[in-house]
Amino acid sequence: MAKNKSEDRKEEVKRQILEAFFTFRSNLPKEGYVQQNRSTQELLDELCTMYSFKEDDIVEYLIEHDYAPTTEPDGSVKWAIWRLIHH
Repeated sequence: MAKNKSEDRKEEVKRQILEAFFTFRSNLPKEGYVQQNRSTQELLDELCTMYSFKEDDIVEYLIEHDYAPTTEPDGSVKWAIWRLIHH
């Protein structure tokens, strides 16, 4: 039983970190936001300083929040992400 509680807590922490990371990011363009497309690996690299995420953790979050893949001019595929830029 303690293991399940521990696993639940880890999932909760992962969710909190993802929510904080995406607070000033959007799946759609908005005024004051700039497009900053990222690959799953780039997101993983940014988030790994906070927690040991797996690619699936990030992809599941993005899908749940309606983020979509987009094709870059060089042909690579990344997640379409807009980020609020503070002045």
